[in-house]
Formats: sequence, C-alpha cells, structure tokens
Amino acid sequence: MNIIIERELLLTPLTKLVNITEHRSIMPILSNILIAFSRGEIDVYSTDLELSAMSRVPYQGDSEKKIVVHGRKFFEILKEMDADALDLEIGDNTMTMKQKRAEFVLSLQDPEEFPEVREITGSEEFSLSGATFLEMLDKVGFAISSDETRYVLTGMYIVGSEGLISVVGTDGFRMALYQQEVEGVKGFPGIIIPKRSILEIGRMIGEGDQVRFVVGEKHVQLSTPSVTVISRLLEGNFPDYENVVPRNNMNVLTVDKTRFMKGLRKVATIISKSEPIKVTLSEGSMEIETESEIGHAKEILEVNYTGEKLSMNFNIRFLMDVTSHIDGEIIVIRAPLTYGAVLFEGEKEDHYKNIVMPIRV
Repeated sequence: MNIIIERELLLTPLTKLVNITEHRSIMPILSNILIAFSRGEIDVYSTDLELSAMSRVPYQGDSEKKIVVHGRKFFEILKEMDADALDLEIGDNTMTMKQKRAEFVLSLQDPEEFPEVREITGSEEFSLSGATFLEMLDKVGFAISSDETRYVLTGMYIVGSEGLISVVGTDGFRMALYQQEVEGVKGFPGIIIPKRSILEIGRMIGEGDQVRFVVGEKHVQLSTPSVTVISRLLEGNFPDYENVVPRNNMNVLTVDKTRFMKGLRKVATIISKSEPIKVTLSEGSMEIETESEIGHAKEILEVNYTGEKLSMNFNIRFLMDVTSHIDGEIIVIRAPLTYGAVLFEGEKEDHYKNIVMPIRV
C-alpha cells in the first residue's frame, strides 16, 4: 500500500505523544506508536499502560491501514525530513519512507499486539480553559514530592466542590494550594494524578485550548479538540490539606517580592540550593542570614512588621520556589507565635496559598 502524506500531519501529533513511549519496558511494544489511517482522519496512539494518549488530525486520503512503528525513531526521522510530502510504502513487516533522495526502511510490529487505548466514562465531567489548567500545574507542581516512599504525595490532588476546583501539591514539608471557580462543577471526591502524567499533559495542552475533564473511578481523562489523554490515578488517602492551612498565625508582615527574592539570592551564593537559612523578624525589618564553610552572609530588608521578634530556619529553595510562584508585587507572610507552619500569600491572592514548615535546629 502506498500513502502520500504531508510531513506535518504525522509530525504534529507525534510531537505531543512520543514522550509517553516506554524506553526500558519489559514490553517492547510500548516503545512503539500505533497510527491508524482511515477515511477523513489519522488517529495516533501512544501508551505506557499508566498514561495513554490519542491524537486525531484531519486527513484527505481514503486509505484504511494500521501500522505500529518505533515512536522515538520515527519522530526523529520526521524532524529531519523536509517540510514536504512523504511517500509511505507499507508492507506486511516494513514501511519504506521516501522523500526526494532520502529513503528509510523501518520495521513494523503487529497492530494486534498494541495495547488497546480506550476512552473512559466517569461520574463527573467539567471543562477548563487551557490557560487555567496550565496555571494550576505551575502553581502547585513544584511542591509535589519525588520521594517514592511517600507514594501518595507523588501526585497532584484535585477535588471539586460546588463551582470550585482545588488543587494541591505537597512533599510533607511544604504545600501549595490553588483554588479556582469553575462553572459546571458539581463536586467530586479528591483524585491524585501522578506527577509524570501532569508533566506530560502540560506539554500537550495549549493556553488557547478548552480542556474537558472526565473523572473516573481509577482514571482521569483530559480532552482537547486535537488530543485525548488518559491517566491512571494514584490510590491512597491524601493528607487533609484544609487542616494544614494555619488559621491563627498572628505575626503578619508584608515584604516587597522583588527585594525579598534578591535578598534570598544574595545569601544563596555561599550555600547549596537546599541548605538552611535563618530568618529573623523584628519591628520594621527582616534579617536573612546563613553560613557555610565558605563564610557568612546576611541581608537586612525593610518590611512592614510590628509583631513579636521571631527567628525561624527554612530550606532556602522552598522560600525561593514560593516567592517565584506568587504573583503581584507584595508578599504577605503569616507566622505563628511558636514553632509551626508559616503561610505565604500574595497581597491580593486569596485563591493561592503556600505553607512552609520551618526547620527545627
């Protein structure tokens, strides 16, 4: 069978789906993608059994054929080809790809061996703009744990109440909580989407897309007009994030975000990115200091603070992460009277909260 096709019709969906292909699996078939040519469209499928995706593109041909080809190698070949039409000669076990004077012969696998990728049905469906979804990922993704021993924390928690979506990321030492009003949400129990799935989904979705969520019992499905992604959910009980948010932190200060970040960067020059710093609050000032075998560093910032004198130690990377993700020019910090969680917010960002636990010294 011969198929003449524009390169972009294959390259565009592969760009989104190729990262899912498994590199070190005991199932070699998962290193491949399935391409289904049919009248009016091309469907491209990729899966590693944990995360699956399918992409549809319009196609003017009338050929009907399924092929399974090595995903990464096929993608790399397509990237190097010119932006012209390709001539595909498809046999039983090989595909010959020609363009001008270039020719590649690729092995094909049996389409019957490729795992089935099937859309799901669920108890809750709602839609988000791509821009809102990507903001959710950005605001909490950095706080998600990478420690596999705390399995339930290695994903992003999403829960729905009437007209409201809450997303949470935590590693047990810090937590990011982002909330957004979403029309049409009736409420659903919390689900945990693995971090790897979140990262891959974020690559596939654009700000201008409309994203349709389907929440199932063990999977979640996200769809745009061009791609559908299905992810397995993590099982387990996520921490009660609402009780983690401090309600009675009485020592409140405001600080200019740019100056705060600059102060953190200054003292960070003599330590590694995950070492502790000491933050001392007194009337009208914040003192940031640290020391290492290289030496000692200190920065004093003017702040709006009239509470008790306090000293706390923090992982400097946690503070830099929080500061970089808060929008606006002013950061509000709420600290307790004794040791406990410290709350960081933007001055006008009630929908976004960060909690960081000080380090006990």
